[in-house]
Amino acid sequence: MSSKKKNSFFKTLTLRLTLWYAGLFGVLGLAVFLVVYFSLSANLKERSDEQLLHLATAVESLYDTHGTLAEFQREAHSRGIGRVFFRLLTPRGTTLGTSDMSPWGGLKAGDLQTSKLITAGGMVFRTISIPGDRNKVRVISKRTANGNVIQVGTTLGDNNLLLEKYRETFGAALSILLICGGFVGWLMARRAMSGVQRVSRAASRIGKNDLDLRVAVGSEGQEIDDLARAFNEMLARIEKLVRELKADNIAHDLRSPITRIRGIAETTLTGKQGIGEYQEMAAAVVGESDRLVEMINTMLEIAQTDSGVTELSLKPVDMRQIIDDAADLFLPLAEDKDLDLKTSVTSAPLIVPGDRAKIQRVIANLLDNAIKFTPAGGKVMVSARADDAEATIMVEDTGPGIPAPDLPHIFERFYRCDKSRS
Repeated sequence: MSSKKKNSFFKTLTLRLTLWYAGLFGVLGLAVFLVVYFSLSANLKERSDEQLLHLATAVESLYDTHGTLAEFQREAHSRGIGRVFFRLLTPRGTTLGTSDMSPWGGLKAGDLQTSKLITAGGMVFRTISIPGDRNKVRVISKRTANGNVIQVGTTLGDNNLLLEKYRETFGAALSILLICGGFVGWLMARRAMSGVQRVSRAASRIGKNDLDLRVAVGSEGQEIDDLARAFNEMLARIEKLVRELKADNIAHDLRSPITRIRGIAETTLTGKQGIGEYQEMAAAVVGESDRLVEMINTMLEIAQTDSGVTELSLKPVDMRQIIDDAADLFLPLAEDKDLDLKTSVTSAPLIVPGDRAKIQRVIANLLDNAIKFTPAGGKVMVSARADDAEATIMVEDTGPGIPAPDLPHIFERFYRCDKSRS
């Protein structure tokens, strides 16, 4: 794929819609992830608090019943001393007893202060960070009926592990969602843009003079159907205008020689001329008739070319020979107008593949116009040069030239700089 095609691909509306759909899926997926993530995190925290409260109440009941701290040790060992700890404190913060705190050495005494516990049965939850440990600790401090404080703490490692697994799983799911969203967006964009592409292809073919072409109304949607109908209506108006323009210009081109032939015929009928004058009139009629035949043949050839019937007969053509022949043909006409007609062609043969007859006609038309519109005493130059694998032919003159506003239109069929002739 060429760089031009790549650049045009990245500018297509189909790609933009695909990226838009993928982005929309990604944003929605991320929003769902955040909502679920924070909801799950809050639920895990709430569940941990419920478990801590249940443990604190159970240990308090056992302590009130048995009056011994051995229950702290048994409960901690049954759940894992690295997963949970128990402490019993006086109202002033003096430690009365604890479970095995060796795995919790990172906890500082200040982290377990209970200054907020001021009422019997009151409790407070805290989340504490341990230096060097990525998992935080959730602690409940609950005041008992006799004023002491029971503290129960547990690691949040299980919660963190669950949240981490959720992030990994959702990350993979989000990637799949983006791919699926992009694919779905591409399919929808392709379908939505198929009608626009049909209109675009039709417009491209119109550049090849298929003015009778129409865009079929499909089923891509009301907007695309409206676009196709509007395009067809515009095309019909353009076709009508072009036909009118062709008819006007053809009528004008045919009118001039026909008017002259009629004038000569009327002069012949009404006047009494000699045989020499009649011969001149007959020659003029023949000349104008030849012009008519040439115009008609040109129109037929244009029609055949537009319809694809006529094909170019490409053969090696010596441009130097064609230019020399054209200059010899138009030299008498140039001398009659006191014009200096010259050629400048490389001495080496200038061979190009082409249709000899059509190339001759092009050069003849250019020379005819140059001589026709160059004032007496002017110059006309025909030159040719080789440019790599191409040949450049130039016809230059000292005439008035083509007005700047008309230059963009000189290759439009039937266009005339003289608006009075259109």
